[in-house]
This record gives sequence, structure tokens and C-alpha cells, in this order.
Amino acid sequence: MALLVMLFASISTAAPKPPPESDLEADLIQGNVNISSWLDSFATGLDLFLAGQNYSSDKNKTTAVIEVGAYINSYDSLRNDLNLDFNFRLPNLEEYWQVTFTSYDETSERGVAQNYVRNTPRERNPGATFGFFRQLGNVRTSFQPRINFTATPSFSHTLTFESIAERASDYHINPKLQFYADAEKGTGTFQALNFNFYLSRHFNLTFINEGDYIDRDHLYTVTNGVALGQWFTKSESLSYNIFFTSKNRPNYQLYSYNLSVAFVQVLYENILDYQVQPNIDFAQEHTFTRNPGVNFHLYLRF
Repeated sequence: MALLVMLFASISTAAPKPPPESDLEADLIQGNVNISSWLDSFATGLDLFLAGQNYSSDKNKTTAVIEVGAYINSYDSLRNDLNLDFNFRLPNLEEYWQVTFTSYDETSERGVAQNYVRNTPRERNPGATFGFFRQLGNVRTSFQPRINFTATPSFSHTLTFESIAERASDYHINPKLQFYADAEKGTGTFQALNFNFYLSRHFNLTFINEGDYIDRDHLYTVTNGVALGQWFTKSESLSYNIFFTSKNRPNYQLYSYNLSVAFVQVLYENILDYQVQPNIDFAQEHTFTRNPGVNFHLYLRF
């Protein structure tokens, strides 16, 4: 019996133990939690100070995102990009508005360049955007004036109407109309009508149709394309894209087309994710010569 007990004890002692979580990994996660808590506490304290008392039981949703980007292609050397997006929320003081501080003008990015493929670093343009939102039936309306903190402060405005019509799990249609005014570009309008079809649990197909008109230059840019999305898991996905861009100056003609594949992986939900996007661009300025390149984006969220 003693021999059996000793044998069992030796087997139990020799049994492999699960590897401990990396100290560095645990420190990074805890650091993110601490910074997020500090941001929420700071925003909540300022909110109560300005409002005078607590009118809302909603949790403060103040967020900050640090974005690191890298771009390279056969015509341009490696270009790096670092951006900050600070979405400041005051639930007691606000009802339909919010304040966002960014190192770039997020209201100037529209359509494909914002959602699918961006081949150049964002223009450095720090400032604050005040967003006012209202739901008018099925139409989401937003008015976003922005002040740019440049050597000479400037203002811009956007007025957006957007809606989504959908049928259960079959498809949805997303019309969008935006009017904007910019100190440098002047006034313009942006229109989009996108169709999204759910093919299966892991695939969906989106048809993109966009137009952007700048009044001062009388320039009308149209983008048409297709994006096929594929989901492997909740944290990993691929998007296969092809886009055609046309312009009306000096006459309406094809300006460029781009083929890309974007891989997105969420390493830690609401904390860290990245995107790698190899692409091939054919542009009129390069006589439609093949221009392969790779874009990389890393997002750290608080």
C-alpha cells in the first residue's frame, strides 16, 4: 500500500502544469485597464463638475485609440503614420452630442478611403470635432463642426443623412448623403449607395457606389467596387476588394483601379488589433503600370 501511495504521489508531482500567463502580457493588459479606468474617471469627474449633479446612470464611454500605420509600394519608399483619436463623452451634459479630439481630420475621410483601402498616411491636422446627432425616423442625422489647431486656426462643417434598409439576414441597403464645407477645398457633396448581401455564415458581398463633388474645382470623383468578406473566427477575417475610380477632369474617364486583400486579426478584444493589406494599384498618373504595395495598421484601444 505504501508503495502505491508513493507511486501515485510521484505521478501527481510529475504531471505537467499549464504554462503561466506571460508577465509582460499580463502587465500590458493591466496597464490598458488602468489607463481606460483613468480616462473614464477623468471624463466622469469633469462631466459632474459641468453638469452640477448626476442626471444619467449611463456608463461613461470615453475612448482613446492610437493608430500606427505603414505604407510602401514600388513608387514610394516606406512611409509611417501615427494618429490619435480621443472620443470624449459627457453623458450628464450631453444628450445628442459628443466631442472628439484627433491628430487628423476624421470628417474629411469618406467612403472607400475610410472603410476599405487607404494607401497614403493621413494628413496631419490636429483639431476638435463637435458632433450633434439626431434620429429622424429611420434617418440618422449628424452635424459636425470642426476647429483645426493649426498655425492659422480654420473651421470645417459636415451635415450627414444616413439610413439602413434591411431584410432580416438577407441583405441591407445603406444610402448616405453628406454636405461639407472646408476652408481649403471649399464646399462639396458626397453620396453613397451601398448594397450588402449575406451569402452564408462566413461570407458576405458588398457593392460600393460613391460620388464626391468639390464645387470650387468642379471635380466629380466616382468610385465603384465590390468587396467580398470572409470570416474564419470572431477575431480573424479577410476582405477581397476591387475598386474603380473615375474623374470628370478634363473629361469623364477611368482614373485608377485597385485590387487588394485585407487580413484583420483581433489580438485582444477592445484592446489590440491589426490589419495587413497587400494591394496592386493601376493609376492614370503612372500610365496604368502595375504598382504593388502593402499597407499595415495597428490599433491600440483604451
